[in-house]
Amino acid sequence: MLYLSGQNNDLQQFISDNDIEKITKASWKPMDELDINCPIMTEDELRCLIFGVYTVKLAASYTQEHMSSDGIYSIHGYVHNRSLLCLKFQSRHVSRKQYRSYIRFKEGSVDAWFCSCPVGARVVGTCAHVTSALWYLCFRRHQTDQPSDGPRNWAADISDAANVSY
Repeated sequence: MLYLSGQNNDLQQFISDNDIEKITKASWKPMDELDINCPIMTEDELRCLIFGVYTVKLAASYTQEHMSSDGIYSIHGYVHNRSLLCLKFQSRHVSRKQYRSYIRFKEGSVDAWFCSCPVGARVVGTCAHVTSALWYLCFRRHQTDQPSDGPRNWAADISDAANVSY
């Protein structure tokens, strides 16, 4: 971690040097339709890559927010040069703001990441957008016990105080 904290985000520089963030005529498709070779990972492997338990838990709930009622991850993206995935995320805080997240895969592993959000250039760990995409791409969509009922109804977990016996 200490070594990485002193490094620059090479993917950010690559995106800037090649004007990739200015590509607007890309063929944006739902994430499940993209042809990208991403690794299958366990949650423990993701924690090692992302450097933290909290971000993985945040990614699970963030991913749940982007799941449609039929269980489809409703994020769109495109693949640049067969190894760089670009995704569009709607900001959770500002309705008119979108962020672009980039994930580069190399030889069946996650090589680098960058996001246009305020904390997306970090090289130690990832922002919530990149974490959500990695959690879905490398873990969640490969699980056989996926619920088919879409987003979780969090209100079902709340008890009515009038019905609780003391």
